[in-house]
Amino acid sequence: MARINVRLTDTNNISRLKDVLKELKNYSVEIGIFGSDEYVMVASVHEFGATIRRGGGSITIPERSFLRTTFDEKNEEWVNFFKSQLKQVLALQMDVQTLFNRLGARMVGDVQKKITDLDAPPNAPSTIIKKGSSNPLIDTGGLRMRVTYRVVRK
Repeated sequence: MARINVRLTDTNNISRLKDVLKELKNYSVEIGIFGSDEYVMVASVHEFGATIRRGGGSITIPERSFLRTTFDEKNEEWVNFFKSQLKQVLALQMDVQTLFNRLGARMVGDVQKKITDLDAPPNAPSTIIKKGSSNPLIDTGGLRMRVTYRVVRK
């Protein structure tokens, strides 16, 4: 009598797909200006506005949201981008971390564009003279350069 060895293999990758779906829940992406340097404060002042009191006077810096407004304007595009990239993850052509890195990079680009394009409320004439520019959120470019993302594993 002949003996036949049979080996079953997972040709449809169901176990790998289950792992991928579990892994998706473990990641998120955060975007902003991280750290503790002066640009964190500058970002907060512009995002929410502030009144600075000195001596007997004060200067009011109006709200010029670049993070929240970009999120509101681009959220649907970001969701669609995520879904389109997710197809590659589910086809096992890309890993989950790469998906979140791509999303983070896209979000950073959109926020940086918002900083570049934002023109209202305008700078005060004295600020325009001092800076040599009328763009409310760009002086040296430091704020825009510090917008970044991080992929967080829970």
